[in-house]
Amino acid sequence: MRNSILFMMLFSCSILLAQVTLPSCYHTYPELEVYLNSIEEQYPNQAKLYTIGYSQVDHVPIYAMKVSNNVSADEDEPELLFVGQVHAEEVLGTEIVLSNIKEILTHQTQTPYSTWLSSTELWFIPTMNPEGYNVVMDGLDISYRKNKRDNNNNNIWDDDPRVGFDIDGVDPNRNFSFNWVHGDSLFASTPPEIYDYYRGLAPFSENESKAIRDFAAQHHIIYSINWHSSRTGNFSQKVFYSFNWYDQRPSPDLELAQQIGEGTAGQIIKESGSGTYEPSPTQSRRGATNDWFYQAYGTIQLLIECGTANLQPDSTIMVGTVQRCTQGVKWMINRALSHSTQPTNAMLTGHITDARTGLPLVAEITVEEKKAPYFAPRMSDALYGRFWRPLKMGNYTVTISKKGYATVTLANVTVLNSFWTIRDVQLTPLPIATYSGTIFGAGTPRPAQIIVYDNPPDTIYTVDGNYSFQTFEGTHKIMITSPGYFPYIDSLHVTGGQHGLNIDLSTAQTIFTENWENGTAQWTITGPWVLENQLSHQGYALTDSWGGLGFYSVNCDVNITTSQTIFLPQLQRAYLSFWQHLYTEWDYDYARVEISTDNVDWDTLYIQSGQYDTWHPIYISLDEYLWQPIYLRFRLTDQSQNTDLTDPGWTIDNINIVTGNASATANNDQTVPSLPVMSLSQNYPNPFNPETTIRFSLLNVNTDNAKINIYNIRGQQVKEFLLSEKQKHEGKITWLATEQASGIYFYTLEVDGKRIATHKAVLLK
Repeated sequence: MRNSILFMMLFSCSILLAQVTLPSCYHTYPELEVYLNSIEEQYPNQAKLYTIGYSQVDHVPIYAMKVSNNVSADEDEPELLFVGQVHAEEVLGTEIVLSNIKEILTHQTQTPYSTWLSSTELWFIPTMNPEGYNVVMDGLDISYRKNKRDNNNNNIWDDDPRVGFDIDGVDPNRNFSFNWVHGDSLFASTPPEIYDYYRGLAPFSENESKAIRDFAAQHHIIYSINWHSSRTGNFSQKVFYSFNWYDQRPSPDLELAQQIGEGTAGQIIKESGSGTYEPSPTQSRRGATNDWFYQAYGTIQLLIECGTANLQPDSTIMVGTVQRCTQGVKWMINRALSHSTQPTNAMLTGHITDARTGLPLVAEITVEEKKAPYFAPRMSDALYGRFWRPLKMGNYTVTISKKGYATVTLANVTVLNSFWTIRDVQLTPLPIATYSGTIFGAGTPRPAQIIVYDNPPDTIYTVDGNYSFQTFEGTHKIMITSPGYFPYIDSLHVTGGQHGLNIDLSTAQTIFTENWENGTAQWTITGPWVLENQLSHQGYALTDSWGGLGFYSVNCDVNITTSQTIFLPQLQRAYLSFWQHLYTEWDYDYARVEISTDNVDWDTLYIQSGQYDTWHPIYISLDEYLWQPIYLRFRLTDQSQNTDLTDPGWTIDNINIVTGNASATANNDQTVPSLPVMSLSQNYPNPFNPETTIRFSLLNVNTDNAKINIYNIRGQQVKEFLLSEKQKHEGKITWLATEQASGIYFYTLEVDGKRIATHKAVLLK
């Protein structure tokens, strides 16, 4: 069979149209389109072609082909993804992907191909960077790497055939969000790195990376291969699996990823015929596709550098490379099967359903021994409630949670090597509780913001003090703030049913304030802290480094400390509040707020690490320090031996210490709910695709004119919901955004022409 495939590949290479400089055996993009369409036409029940996006400048279609035995249906089966080409010059991977598609379909009645088709859904993206592919295949620049973004805005594609001199273009494999901030300065003498490894203006600024992001959001990819080729030869014939950055920061699933990387690499013979490809963890933090897939979806994606430094070899070497690399593809597909001849295909899987209705649920699945704070939640899918969690053999504790349902914890789940471990879980809905009442400030109803901390939290705004919101049974932190008044922050012990609750906030007395508009005279500064107004909550802010334009130092210990004591009065409560923009290495580099009564011994009030790089307020109780003089210290520390393990750091603004009182009073007086209550809650889920629920309250509001309006980021209205009486009573509408593109949207509640509140929704297709 191998000889027949070799003959077929050599024959196809001989008849392709010759290119200017590349061997004629490589598919041009038009030939690739013809090839894929002919496959779909020849195998209509097993192959289906999708357009998942368009390239950044030339708007060339980015294709994905699905291969399965029932290709038009979204079946309850493992999904795998194979990406042929990301960097323009690295065209070998495209030929591997095209050959894989043809081989599977040609032999679909034979083992193992028939098993693959009946048990998996296989996705193939021949080129993620088609406009760069055209640059190479048209002979314009066979060493080109990027897409064709016009970086200097001169309406000309500025290309230089010398390696490293291309001003235009973005490297798609540096444009993903996870660690995008680090970029890659290779060939760039000074920032920004606009040459061969340029990361782009922002994460997912490029259509190519957006296409992959949106594709991943719609599919549950378990295993994947992303084909590359090493232009220098330094990384040739290597298989890179999930990270162990600089041999200092192992991923939680490193042993599993290593097992899969070694298994795949061990199937691929080197071009010399001696030995197999070499497995290795990813070492650097660069916004790469494979690290992002793992962080965002738990996908074990291998980055395989196929071939040698000869990126576009002749037909004999190309066909041999395709055949040898295909053995690794086969090994990976076999690992996805429920029962495999491989010694290691351990998988924890199952279905999450509603205990009352039996319907599938999108719920979060956490393997406690493998969780990490930088992971996006690992979710079951919407269609079947199915979750997939590849693991090494062992015993695990698994938590299944969903807002509005009782959390389930499975202890001592034993995962074995030779077949899937299945755990189906039914979640029980929690009773709904409705709270309503009035927010008073110094005895007068006040506009306020209410945050009920659930997963995700709910934010409710009231313009006249009257509020109503729904939550679920349990204990929730609640925070109520109103400008100029002391905050109410407490735990709310919730039971089902109707509850009346009035909140009384006293006027806030300011004891200390710092907005940085008059410099830093109130502080003793240790380290390179600077004032800046380009990244601030308001006016100026203080930062150790900011915005990705600088990073804190290796093993730094920097702080700012109040120069004078601050005296907290007795008989009142006290809160420290400040706004922050934080980006540090998870679990290693910590931002701390510390307090001392003698400027010698310090207690930690607050500690945090990670990426929280949108402005948000922090509130810290100082009640334990009343009637005492205090010093405050904001401190950042790093634990690393490599500059690439540092991050942008900590930016601080609008520090305040206020005293006052706040209290909650249960109110069962039925006249309270009769007050008009208007509020708008955060949509859920958010981000969403393509359906989300928007909740609101119009309790006892007498109006014929209430509506939810939805706007795109340009301020253009894309949808209007004129609320019916039924919708007003239910307090919710469903937005099905099938006709809208991925992006940020804003929705408003308007009553009698007055805008009550606005929230942001993120659509990710």
